[in-house]
Amino acid sequence: MASQADAETTKQLAFNQGFYNLFLAAGALAGVAAVLSGHPAVGWTLIVGSCGSMFLASVVLALSGRKYLRAAAMQGTTPLLAVVFCLLAVLAG
Repeated sequence: MASQADAETTKQLAFNQGFYNLFLAAGALAGVAAVLSGHPAVGWTLIVGSCGSMFLASVVLALSGRKYLRAAAMQGTTPLLAVVFCLLAVLAG
């Protein structure tokens, strides 16, 4: 932040974004728990929905400008891999 005033201006937004990310992660972890406890349809849905949202957020970040490409790649790689592996697991039966 350039100044304390800038930090104060964005404080609530950052706080909200942190909880948004926490809830997406909780959804993905709940999906893993559901798959492991014998509820694969619910689990895969939660995992793909949560990780898909994370990946799409990284796409939006990448489209925001070239200076964000590295951050977007770091943010989106793991969720994309999770979605790909989920789809492979579902297709494998």
